[in-house]
Amino acid sequence: MTDRIEIEFRPSEGAILRLIGLVERRGFEVRGVDLPQMSAQSDARMGLTVQPRDAGRKMSTLCAQIAKVYGVNAVRSASMAPAYEAAS
Repeated sequence: MTDRIEIEFRPSEGAILRLIGLVERRGFEVRGVDLPQMSAQSDARMGLTVQPRDAGRKMSTLCAQIAKVYGVNAVRSASMAPAYEAAS
């Protein structure tokens, strides 16, 4: 089963690579990446289509871990009602 994650973050050097790397290290396969136009003056949004490598991987855990990454403002999953807001 694939899920879609929307990540709102501050664009900086290596931000996209850190986020994709985290997703893969947590046991999910990245099936698609949607990057709308980004500018250095405003926050960026990235959409990821992900699939767990095994049944033991939980989307809620992945979203909570992404929310802890420096520069991430919010994480939303299509399979979850509430959004995780990153700590300031």
